[in-house]
Amino acid sequence: MIEPEAVQRTIARNAATSFGLTLVAGLPFPADLQARLGAVCRQIESLAPNRFRWYRPEHLHATLVAPRRGIYRPAPPLTRDDLPPDLAGFVRDLTATLAGMRPFSLALAGVHLTPNGLLAAREKTAIQPLVALLGRHPALDAPKTNTGLHITLGYLKQSPAEGKIEEDAPFIAALRRLREEDLGAVVVERIWLVHYANRTLNRIVGKIPFRLGEARGISVEAFVERLGIERGSGSAGEQGCGGAGEQGREFSTLNV
Repeated sequence: MIEPEAVQRTIARNAATSFGLTLVAGLPFPADLQARLGAVCRQIESLAPNRFRWYRPEHLHATLVAPRRGIYRPAPPLTRDDLPPDLAGFVRDLTATLAGMRPFSLALAGVHLTPNGLLAAREKTAIQPLVALLGRHPALDAPKTNTGLHITLGYLKQSPAEGKIEEDAPFIAALRRLREEDLGAVVVERIWLVHYANRTLNRIVGKIPFRLGEARGISVEAFVERLGIERGSGSAGEQGCGGAGEQGREFSTLNV
């Protein structure tokens, strides 16, 4: 069920400036997967015109973890004060962890509309067929969780009146069909660490790629420079922190 207040919070947060760090796959995904997801978006748009704000194909991503959740402020971007005091230790642990991981398959099956208004393609997990089974038998209890990654395709433009979108029969019928549709798979070989200026990643301050299973060294100075991390109040003597402040800064922008 759509929760109007939750949808309104999603809309407000997605429109706001917020700075954080996130580890994502994609950005972009291969063209064939983009095409399949784009077809889903066009199908939904034809049934619910002008209801959703869609992500651009090259902007789609799956979030693994967010090391620094978004700080909602107009400026500045993240500074050294927003990061762990032992930044060298974090950089070392991060690179070692990703070097110890192997490329993995991200298979997608099913599109869902969440209570807070996100339309997302979900990772195909071992329990997903069982979740779908229970969904066809509402007299039984629903699972507590459905673990796995997801790719947000878009979100509702405005909070609907209670029950309004659920009463749109063609839209709901299409969404039910899409809940179990195979959307393809991709082998994830590279992960991006992204310093974003908006939680939808439509504005990016800086990013660093990591190839899974490959060792790479990166200094703290290069780390903060490539991410666009500003100097903090306690980092005046550090070298290589970079950043000229919010004034005059241009972010890499992807429209949504």
